[in-house]
Amino acid sequence: MTCRHRAVEATATPHGHASRRSSVFGAAASGGNTCWKNALTDGTASTRVIAPATARIAANHATRSTPAAFAASGSMIATGPTPSGPSILQAEFSLTQMLDRPVSGRIFFEQVIPDNLDIGRPDQVGLVFNRPIITTGRNKTSSRFRTRILTTGVIPSLHVDYKHCKIKQYHKEGRALRTETTINDTRDFGINKGLNNLPALREVGFFANRRLLGVQRISHDPITGADAFTAVNNPIDVGGQHAAGLRFGDPRAQALLSTLLTFRLHPGGFTNADLRTHLAGLLGTDPDTRPAGRATYDLRRLRLHGLITRIPGTHRYQVTDTGLDHAMLLTRLHDRLIRPATAQLTGPDPPTRSPLHAAARAYNTALDRLTRQAGLAT
Repeated sequence: MTCRHRAVEATATPHGHASRRSSVFGAAASGGNTCWKNALTDGTASTRVIAPATARIAANHATRSTPAAFAASGSMIATGPTPSGPSILQAEFSLTQMLDRPVSGRIFFEQVIPDNLDIGRPDQVGLVFNRPIITTGRNKTSSRFRTRILTTGVIPSLHVDYKHCKIKQYHKEGRALRTETTINDTRDFGINKGLNNLPALREVGFFANRRLLGVQRISHDPITGADAFTAVNNPIDVGGQHAAGLRFGDPRAQALLSTLLTFRLHPGGFTNADLRTHLAGLLGTDPDTRPAGRATYDLRRLRLHGLITRIPGTHRYQVTDTGLDHAMLLTRLHDRLIRPATAQLTGPDPPTRSPLHAAARAYNTALDRLTRQAGLAT
């Protein structure tokens, strides 16, 4: 599936698979995983005027004389008359990209935030606004360079400052990625405040939105990872055939994944009987009492999930590269992280002092103390 996103008159590049540190909206790799639909502006922006009646009329006239795209995609606040006519007090330019899967979009944006905490550094800000940034000397740029992460409820937002200009990026209403550039002083970009300069200011605002997306980076594609885990953990239908999922916490599923690590070393593959023997040892049962039909069912589950493949013309199977990768990760995660951590948290009297257990007790103690201070407990 190929997906693109557009903002007003500009077309952005597709978002593709990123196994390394690549552009958030870089060119999509062939067959890459995509997560965006065609994006439309929200259509709610309009010209707002805070001024006497004479200024309001002048601002409305200026809006009719500017390109239609600005009236559809930007908003401004005009101040009262000046010797040269009404002037711009504030202008906002937004880029809204609708998501085909809102939940996946939130996962993606939550990965963008930690990977781009340095977006407010002077060198990065200079790339976003295409402005020279001088950090030392008498002529250094007068601006506070910072990256802020603010949370409203459960919705995080990314904020970048440049002089009197601010860029905000957030997951809008759980359905879209929203990028907003607010310009509070047009002179930060060498543009006068007159309303006749709206076209030039518009280019600056939309250019900053597009450049931010080009500068941002992600270390990996979290949506691809979520899809891969779901494909193994959840039930699947392939060609009209249904197979149950390999649930992460299920002992039988963990045993099946563990057998794949052994069978990967068999150059001639493995059979139904081989699977029964190894699976019985991991589950602590007698292989002679396990029916062959149960092993056939397990082979079918592994095959439909793409973890094994049947050798043509035989009744033998081989472990795929995907099967090896999933088996190594999920079994080690379960055996070396989840199980030990759970034991440290739930054990009433651990044999050795555990930092995780101590941290959990300290957190519970602090929470109990806060509850008592608030008068919610006696």
